[in-house]
Amino acid sequence: MQEIHHYDIVVIGSGPAGEKAAMQASKLKKQVALIEKSPHLGGASLHTGTIPSK
Repeated sequence: MQEIHHYDIVVIGSGPAGEKAAMQASKLKKQVALIEKSPHLGGASLHTGTIPSK
């Protein structure tokens, strides 16, 4: 039998916006589920790099 989990907020994607949303909701004492298809959290800018701006 599967467990049933209840969340106040479900965030899809752990890029910069997803991580920020999950962290803010957690600070507000919300139960948060963060779903990411990759085995690593952080999004493209963390793992593949970005071109630095001036």
